[in-house]
Amino acid sequence: MSADFDFVVEMSEAPGGYSIEVTSPCGEDCATVDLDAHELLSRLPTLEAAVLGSAARSRGAGSELEMPVRQVGGILFNAIFQNAIKALYLSSRQKAKDRDQRLRIVLRVRSPELAALPWEFLHDPKLGGYLCLHHPIIRYVEVLEPVSPLRVEPPLRILGMVALPGSLSALDAEDEQKSLTAALRPLIDEGTVQLDWVPGQTKEHFFQALLGGCHVLHFIGHGRFDDRRRQGMILFADEQGREDPLHAEALGSLISVAEPSPRLVVLNSCETGTSNTQELFSSTAAELEHTVPAVVAMQFPVTDKGAVLFSRSLYLALAANRPVDEAVRTGRIALRAEKDDSLECFTPVLYQRSSDARLFDFTHPRKKPPPPEAIVEEITLPPRKGNQGGEPPEQSTPPTTPSPKAASAHIAPRPEIDTDRWVVSMAVHPQGRLLATGARKAVRIWDVTTGQVTWDRRFGGWSTMVNATAFSADGRKLATGSTENVARIWDMATKHLSLELTHGHFVNAVDFDATARYLATGSADAAAHIWDLSTGTQVLALRHTRAVRDVKFSPDGELLLTACEDGSAYVWDTDTGEQKVRIPHEDLVLRVAFSPDGRRIATCSEDCTLQIWETETSSPLFCIEHRSGVRALAFSPDSSLIATGSADGAVCVWLADTGESLLQVKHKRSVNAVAFYPDGQYLASAGEDKLVRSTRLPETNT
Repeated sequence: MSADFDFVVEMSEAPGGYSIEVTSPCGEDCATVDLDAHELLSRLPTLEAAVLGSAARSRGAGSELEMPVRQVGGILFNAIFQNAIKALYLSSRQKAKDRDQRLRIVLRVRSPELAALPWEFLHDPKLGGYLCLHHPIIRYVEVLEPVSPLRVEPPLRILGMVALPGSLSALDAEDEQKSLTAALRPLIDEGTVQLDWVPGQTKEHFFQALLGGCHVLHFIGHGRFDDRRRQGMILFADEQGREDPLHAEALGSLISVAEPSPRLVVLNSCETGTSNTQELFSSTAAELEHTVPAVVAMQFPVTDKGAVLFSRSLYLALAANRPVDEAVRTGRIALRAEKDDSLECFTPVLYQRSSDARLFDFTHPRKKPPPPEAIVEEITLPPRKGNQGGEPPEQSTPPTTPSPKAASAHIAPRPEIDTDRWVVSMAVHPQGRLLATGARKAVRIWDVTTGQVTWDRRFGGWSTMVNATAFSADGRKLATGSTENVARIWDMATKHLSLELTHGHFVNAVDFDATARYLATGSADAAAHIWDLSTGTQVLALRHTRAVRDVKFSPDGELLLTACEDGSAYVWDTDTGEQKVRIPHEDLVLRVAFSPDGRRIATCSEDCTLQIWETETSSPLFCIEHRSGVRALAFSPDSSLIATGSADGAVCVWLADTGESLLQVKHKRSVNAVAFYPDGQYLASAGEDKLVRSTRLPETNT
């Protein structure tokens, strides 16, 4: 399904109500709406009873039960689809129809109380009733981690599990197992689908089965929402058959051990789509989006018959090569057709991070990726030192360019710049007056003294993120990396694109060496790449087992430091591709850096730590613990300070030789990037509160 036909609705808190921003095939618009979310949330018990009651009662008894559902659906529809936004929807729907495409409604909800509302109820009688029966509705979870493509090589491996603790009511699990097997039988027989069932109901059985890997995980059982911990959970059985709950965060960690990892999780369990009004990622399904690209869950209790029918229809549609979002819509229609006054068609919810919803395509086999155990792939290297082919190497700083420190000595940046977008990446120009930010669909350059945009480039569809930005040391080039699987080089003098470097997956990181002749990139294709920008060719590929999140050249260009999702940072020899050092963490390593004097290495991780190592001896110096995952780091120009930014919004500045705390700044949301200005007097920090903050640093005795 092409993202060109996505009607994207972004909802977030704003003064006076909620901000609605729409991106569509026919344009963009925004509005501020007054919606009493808490009053609607108070109706959820009544709505839940109506949905379950409509499925249980005899045909014809559901009309009265449907009235509160239609009423809430109408309130939600009218809140969003007002005036120009409604016109955009109508024109987008017509455009999709003219192109023989189906318009998708993508909900990017950033407010916890709005996320807890049943948006699948969206209803307008003049436009055909319930929108979810006409369009796939996707709850797109805004998670900055790269996501693996949904598509997989056949055979598609499906792992099913049934967990029915004895204290809970029994489900018709056997019938659901038979229906799932029957729906997939043609593909099983031809060898394109493999269906296995976990031989037990305990967490241990589940863990052992996951070690074999799968592409789709299907859970049949019971779910529940824990109000005390404000988190969803599913219920396993212990060895005595009693309830053994596992909360969503721990469930995600458990699923992450699977190799290959699941692309889709189907939770045919009650309340796995239910969330808390205080926590955006509180539902089981939303929390799993940190681990899995697509999750189908249930926001209300579901009947046995409804669960079986939805499951069978979902897999029949997937087997017919339908994308996941369309398969969910197909399952809704099957429920509605079985009993047309039943409201169970609104119970399933789809959470998705991948913009491509097609799970597999047996008509176009894809080339297999390199095996994960491959660590280093060497390519014949041109000499990296001295002359090549009689041509002099590029100078790192032209004679006419003033030194960065001199150029920035008298620049006082604005305390705040409102970028109006999440800042995903950031870089300060070597002369200090300009600052680049990467965000959704755009890279922009700002004058830090005026707070005005001086240059703006837009990319791709609504889901495109500019994950990486970096200036060359001479300030003549800007590199960007994005989820379009491309790294781009921009000429700062002409502002024109000079080179594109294509990758196999998202580009998460870019870094120039000191000469600006070579560019390192880190990609979700599980590799770090070094490119010769004079020829546009790749000269080295360093294979990792997971996505590469960051790359940094040493000041002399002889080493490359990489951050990997496998929980380690690595130091590589850029001439030979030899791995020289491994720096272990206990979770994803997100950022790395060499100090400008080359003496130290810094690494930070989702394990809430910052580690400092000595470069020459490859020995650890000290470790700093944070309260939350550390997502950004940077050394000061004189190597005396190190700054960090974390998921809880904290920005900290530390003495680089002792780890002593020097300064703390607080953002309202996660900090994704920090950078020192070249004079070392100010620190820039930015993230999900959409602000770039420039903080004056205190004087030190170092």
